Amino acid sequence: MGRGDDVRDEQALGISGKEARALDSGAAPSKPKANWKTWIGALLGLVVLGLAAWGLKKISGQVTLADVMAEIHATPTHLIVAAAVSTFLSYVVLVGYDWFAVRHLGYNHIRWPTLAAASFSSFTMSHTLGLTVLTGGTVRYRIYTREGVSPVDIAMIILLCGWTFWLGIIFVAGIGLIVSPDLAEPIREWVPPQLEEWTGVLLLAGVVLYTALATFWRGDFRIWRYRFALPTGRETLQQIAIGTLDLALAGGALYILLTPVAGIPDLLTFLVIYAVAMVTGALAHAPGGLGVFELVIVGLMPDADKAGVLAAVALFRLLYTFIPFVLGATVIAVLELRALRAARAAALQTAADQAAAPALSANSR
Repeated sequence: MGRGDDVRDEQALGISGKEARALDSGAAPSKPKANWKTWIGALLGLVVLGLAAWGLKKISGQVTLADVMAEIHATPTHLIVAAAVSTFLSYVVLVGYDWFAVRHLGYNHIRWPTLAAASFSSFTMSHTLGLTVLTGGTVRYRIYTREGVSPVDIAMIILLCGWTFWLGIIFVAGIGLIVSPDLAEPIREWVPPQLEEWTGVLLLAGVVLYTALATFWRGDFRIWRYRFALPTGRETLQQIAIGTLDLALAGGALYILLTPVAGIPDLLTFLVIYAVAMVTGALAHAPGGLGVFELVIVGLMPDADKAGVLAAVALFRLLYTFIPFVLGATVIAVLELRALRAARAAALQTAADQAAAPALSANSR
């Protein structure tokens, strides 16, 4: 289970079973060692980056920077405002990822402000820098350890957040491919008929089967010494709702910016394209999927004006990635400053208590 990292938490964090047991016991883990899965992931990322570079080189011969800048300046202000509102609502929904995860693990004492800070700052880091487990995971570790969450449970929070994301991706892609099966139009002559519909049926069938499993099978999973309960059927429906709403709002923000562009598909088809672009960008391990995301968006909308599409993506990156990244870094800085002040105050209080102890002992004699 996980955010595409729907595998064991130790594998997602790049640690071994021995290190997982060390985390569970509170000991410091040894240095992670690369295995064949790590090398395959790195090779896959390089392949995707290479294809992106080749694709962008082809696109660069069809559109100029001046064309893109002209399209940016021509974008109506009200569309930028509407996209900004959709982006804001998407980040609000993202808090639901952490809310679900910490409640499922039983940390009901963690308050909404902490959840919002952890969610916003971790997602803005991972959206911009990539390497979700390393960047967003580090932020979550810093915040949740102060709330008494164990390292292994923080790994599970990361995985549960990821699994919520993937359930939304799979559900929206399944619906979109069935209702609006136009995704394979650019390569129609090379793929079998009704490919999209059957793919959509398989995706939705997977979601239904997993939901049924979560509803009727209540055993615990065991990963080495760590046990965890699969989310219930009701909780799974919550995950699907959260992931779907997040994808719709985030993808919707970009779609709003694309509305003046000629040749764009309908909303459902575009949400599938957006989901594919998100996943491909994550596989490339490039910061924010830079270049890869753009290539997929442009490549899967061959009839759309390329300058207009690239202009919309540039504005989307500003609204969804760059501005939230600056705000997220500010949140992290404020939290770290508060933690430092609290640690200093606690140290001073401890020193004062220790200094006062001899005097109290002498007075009691």
